Amino acid sequence: MNEAVRNPAKPTNGPIIEIENLSISFFTRKGEIPAVMDFSCTVMPGEAMGIVGESGCGKSTVSLGIMRDLSNIGRIVGGKIKFQGKDMGELSDEELRAIRGNKIAMIYQ
Repeated sequence: MNEAVRNPAKPTNGPIIEIENLSISFFTRKGEIPAVMDFSCTVMPGEAMGIVGESGCGKSTVSLGIMRDLSNIGRIVGGKIKFQGKDMGELSDEELRAIRGNKIAMIYQ
């Protein structure tokens, strides 16, 4: 097993999460439906961040996009997500499985 799979997201002194211009859309028979447009944030070690908004504004979609766990019709169409310095878009399915639930998770209200 290679080092990236054993420890896919080593702790760093930098940001825990860096999101730059994240855009997510859902693709249906009627076409593309933009759900999140140009969302950006940075969370440093020891910080907490909450996403607040009305129902349907994209809070859960952002969280699922961070974990690359969107439904089969949801897709990240722009931006970059880094978790502990690693680009989430470049991780293999095996690396993502090692992170999800162990280092990153979504907690519903």
